[in-house]
Amino acid sequence: MKTYFFSSLAFFILMMSQSAWTQLPATDIYMINYSNVDTQFNLKKVSYLSAFNPLGYNNQPFFIGLDQLYISSDMYSLGKPEVLKLDLYSQSLERITMSDESDFSPSPLPNGAGLSTVRIEKDGSTQTFWAYDDRNFSVGARLLEAVSNIGYYLWLSDDEIAMFTLPEPFTLSIANIKTETTKVIIDNIGRCLKQDDDGNLLFTHLISNGQRYIKSYDLDSGKMNVICQALEGSEDFEIIAGGAMVMAKGSKLFYFDPNVSTSWTEVLDLSRFGINNISRLAYSRGRIIMVNTK
Repeated sequence: MKTYFFSSLAFFILMMSQSAWTQLPATDIYMINYSNVDTQFNLKKVSYLSAFNPLGYNNQPFFIGLDQLYISSDMYSLGKPEVLKLDLYSQSLERITMSDESDFSPSPLPNGAGLSTVRIEKDGSTQTFWAYDDRNFSVGARLLEAVSNIGYYLWLSDDEIAMFTLPEPFTLSIANIKTETTKVIIDNIGRCLKQDDDGNLLFTHLISNGQRYIKSYDLDSGKMNVICQALEGSEDFEIIAGGAMVMAKGSKLFYFDPNVSTSWTEVLDLSRFGINNISRLAYSRGRIIMVNTK
């Protein structure tokens, strides 16, 4: 079933209040269109994408191709997120999953024939890894039967995922869904997992006293390198064109190019749009999707 959303900032201002009926944080999704030459960012447009659920939870955006997004949203059942698909071109919205449990962290399967999620089971604490076939999104299948504490993940290949697992100290592991084997890499990581153009796994690592670093892990050699120190108080980052990275802190977006930068450079302040607490980021061709917590 498809519905339609619109990106009116005026609507956002009218509806900008905290949800009183869900324990999940009230979050909005925005998209910025921009162009840049290194640290010179030209902001072209800001779009508000979650007007369909202005008081609820709308989070964990993931690009599907050029013009579609998977998100986790409690639009249909407050406090119980499901996967929705947003078409940025037609401005349409489609409900994808309809399970009795909560589905978070949607991502396309590597073969493109469905999606995967982290499911919080009915006991409220068990977190499992699920795959849905695109022929029937209402029925899924559990992968990695031995894993019941997955928080976040990233597909690395058709058979392997990188996992952030609970409890603290949060652990980075690589699991094979065919062999059901898991290899522990390092502890004290952040939730953000990315893969660069060279196939390296990027993640944040908490060292001590709140200091967090972005590191790369070579999947073939097992070699680990420090890329840079993360912004204080932030852990979500995204890789954009040319291998540069962006992070956010509060209302501001920062830029770092591993090839030339020595520190993060502030490039945009989005506070005038009511965006003051940016977390998760997703990128595709001059567009950055961002989650703003109210």
